[in-house]
Amino acid sequence: MNFQMLAASAALATSLATATYAEPIKASDPQTVLAYFQDIGAPATLTEDSVGDPMIELQYYGTTFVVFFYGCSDNINCNSLQFYAGYTAENEISPEAMNTWNADQRYGRVYQDADGRKKLEYDIYTGNAGVDSGDFDEMFDIWTELVKSFEAQLS
Repeated sequence: MNFQMLAASAALATSLATATYAEPIKASDPQTVLAYFQDIGAPATLTEDSVGDPMIELQYYGTTFVVFFYGCSDNINCNSLQFYAGYTAENEISPEAMNTWNADQRYGRVYQDADGRKKLEYDIYTGNAGVDSGDFDEMFDIWTELVKSFEAQLS
């Protein structure tokens, strides 16, 4: 009987863990995006950007970045996300190297603003239904690879 109770408890714990990840990640529900990052152990804070749209600030493997919410209607019901990392003007990369990096990337883009700051971006459309956590894991893996690849180019 104890073995059956232990097995039932393990099955329940497994189904609860799966249920946590079963909820779609939606730009229209910022809490689902925040929960994803909290579930993977990334310190994340849900705030607002300068126009009142949701924004998540987080740290992951030593890089600070922001998740902006786009396609919002009156600061709610957003339909897409943008992963963003900014680098100071002191982070050097030649325009040629930046162009080569952009040409070699399928998903991300980097550019330099008028003050010399570099900006790395990656957009994701989640739509109304959202994306499942497995697909979001893949998208986040793409982002982390973009960050590593670009940071390796900086001097």
